[in-house]
Amino acid sequence: MLRTITISESLFVQLDREAQRSRLTPNALAERLLADRLNAEQQAWREQFESLLARVHSRMSSFDPAEIENDITEASSEAKAARRANRRPR
Repeated sequence: MLRTITISESLFVQLDREAQRSRLTPNALAERLLADRLNAEQQAWREQFESLLARVHSRMSSFDPAEIENDITEASSEAKAARRANRRPR
């Protein structure tokens, strides 16, 4: 599916000049530049997310996984019991 994007005349002149230098059509160059920019932003986000995960994992290394699992199970059981206690009789 093709879509149309409107840009200013001055920007199109720059795009056209660069497209001629690159031996591409303005459309092909615009699509390449836009794809490169979007991929770069996605890659930056991915790197930031991986860095966050590494920091979280390094902080969690001092905790025993079995203890964490037990705490989660206990909290889940308490939440279920509270929901059951608050249910209306049918």
